[in-house]
Amino acid sequence: MSEGARLDIGFVCTSISRKAGGVSVVLRRAVQGLAALGCDVTVYALRDEHSAADLADWGHIKTVLVEPAGPAALGYSPDLTRRLGNHDLLHQHGIWQGPSLAVSRWRNQTGRPVVISPHGMLDPWALANSGWKKKLAGALYERANLRGAACLHALADAETKAIRAAGYINPVAEIPNGIDLPETSCPPSSSGERKTLLFLGRLHPKKGVQELLFAWDTVAREDPLLAARWRVVIAGWDDGGHRAALMAQAASLPDIAQVDFPGALHGEEKHAAFCDADAFILPSYSEGLPVAVLEAWAYSTPTFITDGCNLPEGFMRDAAVRVTTDPVELAQVLRARLEDPHLAAMAARAKALCAEKFTWGSVAQQYLAMYRWVLGKGDCPAFVSPAFAGPDFVGKSA
Repeated sequence: MSEGARLDIGFVCTSISRKAGGVSVVLRRAVQGLAALGCDVTVYALRDEHSAADLADWGHIKTVLVEPAGPAALGYSPDLTRRLGNHDLLHQHGIWQGPSLAVSRWRNQTGRPVVISPHGMLDPWALANSGWKKKLAGALYERANLRGAACLHALADAETKAIRAAGYINPVAEIPNGIDLPETSCPPSSSGERKTLLFLGRLHPKKGVQELLFAWDTVAREDPLLAARWRVVIAGWDDGGHRAALMAQAASLPDIAQVDFPGALHGEEKHAAFCDADAFILPSYSEGLPVAVLEAWAYSTPTFITDGCNLPEGFMRDAAVRVTTDPVELAQVLRARLEDPHLAAMAARAKALCAEKFTWGSVAQQYLAMYRWVLGKGDCPAFVSPAFAGPDFVGKSA
């Protein structure tokens, strides 16, 4: 590759559809941004039940979909290794599934570099969830795959620390997720209706939805007038069969507590949901860097988030309300802050922070700088921490 040559980057993930949640959205926008900067990009993924419907969102990006084999949870396809092309570099998004095997084999066969984005999957909570399966996967293939990466990509400082704590000494590039600011304005809100506290994300135990419902039960019993002025909207797709239990839990709340489950929202439906939201909440145990929170900030929606959301900037700029996953504490914060008159100013600061730091144009430029450095065509960017090893390093590879 000559100094002025276009970079040819392959991206590998399990799914390009809504089935991958925020990871597919992040990957799509990053790849589109890199294509706009002149890179040749190809995306490889397994075909799933939503691939055909969601493929149009990728526009003119070249995508290669392969047929899965075996249990869906493994994310395995014997065709993936054979289909990976002759790229300058591969960038893998997500770990613990079949694409890791294909990427590792490609690296060994070609001798070319690989970048891996764990997307929070090395965080302590994530490692403990189905821990024995991850220990087995780590021993079989994932540890070698991660150790062989030319660079690991963290979404925030907390993820860099988690990567180090998990025992990986590779260089780490800290590049956040990005967001598109809304292109259309929201219509005036209707008066006389209940206000909306919106949760938007996949329905999975790590997201804290059960804890939110426990907290809202407390709010309804201890402050029924507040509960009567609000409704909780839990929007998202069912990841692992948890929706029925959550709906049953919501049905057991006092009658004054209104909880709606509209399902997964995309496009105009998601836009309408953010327009209707008077506050947004993500009481998550563990995240990489949640796009849904950035979207709420972009819509100037007051946000209630945990430290596990990995957005300390929100707290430092007084642009978000800190909550915990403890239902009692969460209920206390909701009662005290849901109708706080200062939330509007907080939301305005959040939107300004979003425009300053989390735009896709900025993110794509950082990706490109990382790739050029990995390929020996540029200086080491300031956001890259060098390979780490020393007498005080006591991490043990996950």
